[in-house]
Amino acid sequence: MEVCIVNILESLKRDLQMSGLKDETCEGYIRKTKIFLKTIEFSAVEITLNDILEFLRHLRYEKTYCIGTVINYRSALKYFFEVTLEKQWSDKKIPRLHGYNPLPSVLSKSEVITFIESMENKMYRTILYTMYSSGLRVGEAVALRVKDIDSERMQVYVAKCKNGSARFAILSHKNLALLRGYIREWKKRYPYRFTHESFLFPSPHLKEKHISKKTIKNRISELTQKIDFGKNITSHSLRHAFGSHLYESGTDIFRIKELMGHKSIQSTNLYVHLASLSRMNVKSPFDEEVDN
Repeated sequence: MEVCIVNILESLKRDLQMSGLKDETCEGYIRKTKIFLKTIEFSAVEITLNDILEFLRHLRYEKTYCIGTVINYRSALKYFFEVTLEKQWSDKKIPRLHGYNPLPSVLSKSEVITFIESMENKMYRTILYTMYSSGLRVGEAVALRVKDIDSERMQVYVAKCKNGSARFAILSHKNLALLRGYIREWKKRYPYRFTHESFLFPSPHLKEKHISKKTIKNRISELTQKIDFGKNITSHSLRHAFGSHLYESGTDIFRIKELMGHKSIQSTNLYVHLASLSRMNVKSPFDEEVDN
């Protein structure tokens, strides 16, 4: 049985190599499919939609996994079922779960600064400022190269977004100064020569690699334990703050969509809901003067 699982996972891996999906997504699909395959007691080619349905039901109602996690498993198994096993999938048979979807917490500008300044490590602090000032995902920020910072046009080139495309993000004047100061200090402290092709945030242990996004996520999680704003803060919170603060300042929603690299305007519309109404001078009619 173990040999069968290894072989079928190798087939899945080969299929994913040509899928155009991000490496992290591919790794997640393989990991989730492997977990599923270990629950069956027959050949993988005999898997039916009922087997997948029962597995997802087990995750949701017996192991009480959250809806988002179950949806991720569904996506992985759908790819495996359709592409690797070459079988017919049915969304009616296995629909996407729906449920309560709360709005994420949004940090104010002062909370953003307080949070980032509490990060003691200068490289990590610079990465967080870059994430906030340019609206970058953590994976996009850590993978930046020196050549991606265009101080002439004041923009940041993001070579690979979540949807696989490239985009230009805004470059903050303040953050440009922070980046230059960070590089000067890094050159003094470490035997590392920044070239045009160098990673902006190199790994301290593997000079040919950039620092891992897991490291930054872990540091953010640790910092969240120390600073209690009464809000749920994740690595994506700085990106949410960027989008919300831009919208509050009057930036067009379609411009925000392009800056953030969203594929659909529906993703950007989140910031319409997250923006502070008071900062946009929206008042309740109860606070207006009564007409005589």
